[in-house]
Amino acid sequence: MPDLWDTNPDNIFSPPDEQPDPAPSSQDDYPNEVTLNDERGRLRLPAYIMIALGIAVVAILLVVVGLRFAPG
Repeated sequence: MPDLWDTNPDNIFSPPDEQPDPAPSSQDDYPNEVTLNDERGRLRLPAYIMIALGIAVVAILLVVVGLRFAPG
């Protein structure tokens, strides 16, 4: 398949250039990433906050649905 983005008319039927292989990922690739586990495998505080927020959202939705369908 021709490379339609190539502006050189001599390269219409040549194969596209190969893309370089991506570098293997390591922990240094994402310096601002918040890890949810510490070195010993235990959950850290951000994980507990996310779990508590998830439970609160589900509880609020259940209350809203219960009030919406409650009789009279």
